[in-house]
Amino acid sequence: MNINLSPDQQAFIDDLVQSGRFASTDEAISECVQLLVSREYLRQQIGIGIQQADQDNLTDHDTVFGNLRRRAAELQASSREQ
Repeated sequence: MNINLSPDQQAFIDDLVQSGRFASTDEAISECVQLLVSREYLRQQIGIGIQQADQDNLTDHDTVFGNLRRRAAELQASSREQ
Protein backbone atom coordinates (compact mmCIF):
# COMPACT_ATOMS: atom_id res chain seq x y z
CA MET A 1 0.00 0.00 0.00
CA ASN A 2 1.25 3.46 -0.80
CA ILE A 3 0.26 6.38 1.39
CA ASN A 4 0.52 9.97 0.21
CA LEU A 5 0.89 12.50 2.99
CA SER A 6 0.95 16.26 2.76
CA PRO A 7 4.35 17.83 3.42
CA ASP A 8 3.14 18.94 6.88
CA GLN A 9 1.93 15.44 7.73
CA GLN A 10 5.18 13.89 6.52
CA ALA A 11 7.22 16.38 8.57
CA PHE A 12 5.12 15.60 11.64
CA ILE A 13 5.67 11.85 11.26
CA ASP A 14 9.38 12.39 10.56
CA ASP A 15 9.70 14.49 13.72
CA LEU A 16 8.03 11.79 15.80
CA VAL A 17 10.39 9.15 14.45
CA GLN A 18 13.47 11.34 14.86
CA SER A 19 12.48 12.17 18.44
CA GLY A 20 12.38 8.46 19.24
CA ARG A 21 8.63 8.40 19.91
CA PHE A 22 8.35 5.76 17.17
CA ALA A 23 10.99 3.39 15.86
CA SER A 24 9.89 3.83 12.26
CA THR A 25 7.46 5.57 9.95
CA ASP A 26 5.54 2.30 9.67
CA GLU A 27 5.11 2.17 13.44
CA ALA A 28 3.84 5.78 13.51
CA ILE A 29 1.37 5.15 10.69
CA SER A 30 0.21 1.95 12.40
CA GLU A 31 -0.62 3.95 15.52
CA CYS A 32 -2.50 6.46 13.37
CA VAL A 33 -4.64 3.64 11.99
CA GLN A 34 -5.22 2.25 15.49
CA LEU A 35 -6.40 5.69 16.63
CA LEU A 36 -8.74 5.91 13.64
CA VAL A 37 -10.19 2.49 14.48
CA SER A 38 -10.73 3.63 18.08
CA ARG A 39 -12.35 6.84 16.90
CA GLU A 40 -14.75 5.02 14.60
CA TYR A 41 -15.63 2.57 17.39
CA LEU A 42 -16.37 5.52 19.68
CA ARG A 43 -18.49 7.15 16.98
CA GLN A 44 -20.46 3.90 16.66
CA GLN A 45 -20.93 3.65 20.42
CA ILE A 46 -22.13 7.27 20.58
CA GLY A 47 -24.68 6.49 17.86
CA ILE A 48 -25.92 3.52 19.88
CA GLY A 49 -26.15 5.72 22.97
CA ILE A 50 -28.16 8.32 21.12
CA GLN A 51 -30.57 5.65 19.90
CA GLN A 52 -30.92 4.28 23.42
CA ALA A 53 -31.57 7.75 24.82
CA ASP A 54 -34.19 8.36 22.14
CA GLN A 55 -35.90 5.17 23.37
CA ASP A 56 -35.58 6.25 27.05
CA ASN A 57 -33.14 3.39 27.65
CA LEU A 58 -30.75 5.33 29.91
CA THR A 59 -28.16 4.39 32.53
CA ASP A 60 -27.71 6.29 35.81
CA HIS A 61 -24.68 8.54 36.17
CA ASP A 62 -22.97 6.44 38.87
CA THR A 63 -22.84 3.45 36.53
CA VAL A 64 -21.70 5.55 33.58
CA PHE A 65 -18.89 7.27 35.47
CA GLY A 66 -17.81 4.03 37.12
CA ASN A 67 -17.48 2.47 33.66
CA LEU A 68 -15.60 5.52 32.36
CA ARG A 69 -13.14 5.42 35.26
CA ARG A 70 -12.52 1.71 34.68
CA ARG A 71 -12.02 2.23 30.94
CA ALA A 72 -9.67 5.19 31.51
CA ALA A 73 -7.58 3.08 33.89
CA GLU A 74 -7.40 0.28 31.30
CA LEU A 75 -6.31 2.71 28.58
CA GLN A 76 -3.73 4.27 30.85
CA ALA A 77 -2.32 0.86 31.77
CA SER A 78 -2.17 -0.20 28.12
CA SER A 79 -0.40 3.02 27.06
CA ARG A 80 2.25 2.40 29.73
CA GLU A 81 2.91 -1.03 28.17
CA GLN A 82 3.77 0.54 24.82
